Amino acid sequence: MGRDHIDELVHAIERVVTPDTASLREILFVSGMPERTQNLRYLGYNRQIITEEFRTLEFSAVAVINNRRAGKWRLTGRKKKLSQIIFSARWTRNPLDLFMNNLRCHSEMMDILASANTDYTLLGIIQLDQLQGTDVLTHNYRYIRPVLAIPDIEDHALKTVKAFEAANEMRESRITGMLLYRKSGLQMRSQ
Repeated sequence: MGRDHIDELVHAIERVVTPDTASLREILFVSGMPERTQNLRYLGYNRQIITEEFRTLEFSAVAVINNRRAGKWRLTGRKKKLSQIIFSARWTRNPLDLFMNNLRCHSEMMDILASANTDYTLLGIIQLDQLQGTDVLTHNYRYIRPVLAIPDIEDHALKTVKAFEAANEMRESRITGMLLYRKSGLQMRSQ
């Protein structure tokens, strides 16, 4: 595993968030890159938190995807249909499972990964918690979305990646005092 791959991934994630580069490099170095026969490698627990008045941004790097195996990793046909039923936003409570499955079922995204100039892509999750309202009635809004950091990506492919990230954003809201979040967004619609 070369330092070049790590530096490429760290630089690519800066398109969305400015990470603690030393910490992210360490996580990538310790976890390593996927072997030639592995589709991905999960990273050790890491979370970077940025707090501002009335909002908190959390970034977690969760996996390194092997772009050279994207063609074999994609889901099509019956496997795709079954996977979309099992990993529906109605049943799945883990955003990573949902994002990973939606990525594997999205043929255009898998084509972008397979044709990428680099061997690896970093998959991360961004969670934004925001408070809005008055002292009497406060709404907590939570936005969770995937982040795909593909080094040296072309402009037209980057537009597709951004559209995929936006389409897979999960939105939750709750009123202060209530224990459950209400989910909304494109993830909750039938596909």
